Amino acid sequence: MSELSAGRDSRWYQSLDWTQWKALIASNLGRTFDGFEVFALILTVGAALHELLEPSEYGRIPVYAGAVIAITCSAGALAASWAAYLPTI
Repeated sequence: MSELSAGRDSRWYQSLDWTQWKALIASNLGRTFDGFEVFALILTVGAALHELLEPSEYGRIPVYAGAVIAITCSAGALAASWAAYLPTI
């Protein structure tokens, strides 16, 4: 029973060394900035497409905006899955 209670008292983060903490902080900051990038893209893509497209193509802005957002999110997901296969240094 003492092993179970000792296991409950220790937290996962207590066993991390400084290198692991830096990796954890960097990955969390990366995800935060990635989320901000997608949010900023969603807020600005409509205005940007109004500047880039001819007025006759304004009706297709939702299609173009959806494609831009989907490509951005897909690229982020592919990069994250690729990074999972990188060897640890």
